[in-house]
Amino acid sequence: MFKLTTVKAAVVGAVAVALIGGGVSSASAAITPSGSTSAYYVFDAATEALVADGAPIAFDQLVAGYPSDSGFSNYDQMFTGPAAASEVYVFVSPRGDERDTSKWLGRQMNGFNDPSAKTVLTPAMLLNNLAGSNYASVKANGGTFSAGIAFTSSYGVTVEDVSFVHITVQPGGSWSYVATEDDATGPVDPTDPSTTGEIDLEATTIAPTDGSLSLVVPAGAKATFGEATLVNGKSTSMASLPEVTVNDERVVSRKGWTLTQSVADFTNGTATIGATNLGVAPKVNATGTTSTGVSPAAAQAAGAATYPAPFAQAAAGAGVGVTKLGADLTLVAPSDAPAGTYTSKMTLTLVSK
Repeated sequence: MFKLTTVKAAVVGAVAVALIGGGVSSASAAITPSGSTSAYYVFDAATEALVADGAPIAFDQLVAGYPSDSGFSNYDQMFTGPAAASEVYVFVSPRGDERDTSKWLGRQMNGFNDPSAKTVLTPAMLLNNLAGSNYASVKANGGTFSAGIAFTSSYGVTVEDVSFVHITVQPGGSWSYVATEDDATGPVDPTDPSTTGEIDLEATTIAPTDGSLSLVVPAGAKATFGEATLVNGKSTSMASLPEVTVNDERVVSRKGWTLTQSVADFTNGTATIGATNLGVAPKVNATGTTSTGVSPAAAQAAGAATYPAPFAQAAAGAGVGVTKLGADLTLVAPSDAPAGTYTSKMTLTLVSK
């Protein structure tokens, strides 16, 4: 059995990955906030229980939005956005500014459950993960805000639709919410002249700006190889690379990016197994990926691998958003390699095109 020690690189754009071989009652009635398209309730993601109106929620507690006060564990109801929507964000804003992204205090990109149907399933409302230039004041000072999901276009600038709840944050971060329920009033006949009117609209738009390009590897990431077996007389073992994330927020320039891999030789004291014996088959993980146009590199075959080598790439105009990447690993030791525990290191390096 082979082992690879854990090593981390503290350099932006180059991250080392170590390899190792070896019941709650329903919420009370509430008036739908003006501007929210659908009902919105909050459930505890761990217990799948509805969080009651006014119940305290920790700032780093994982809760999720749902368009009904029941059926959360069945996942049979989703938020649905308009056809024009191309992105989804979880956001916190001042009340009344839900549809003005320039007024948002914090945001985090979410993904469509089905991009063609514009559906979103149980968006995570982990307030501790949102980001914004003034967002720290929300936790520090508290106040009354709105929180929910927004269907956007124009790279997160234009809000096409929004569903949210009113929240109250206490200084220090504990928060509570008031459920948004369906409006009970009946449909209005649009042909009735007493119920229609015209309003002139005027809006000033702002140009979007580029964000950053970054690579994220979980702290202490390591790949554990399964028990080695003899295949054609050679020790063979396999593993899965821990998931890594490329975040490309450059919504204007859309330059694309390249991710490369390098692997050090495996060592056990004075014994060595060359890196050429490690096969790597990169892949794009569908779950959590919101980007398009990302291509994994061709697999490196164990015994004939060459490093450094490409891992994945996004052409110019592609790759914007979140890309989740993984790989299948195969280690085939030479017949003359002494049995034992071997260590190595893989380094991933992200560069802009």
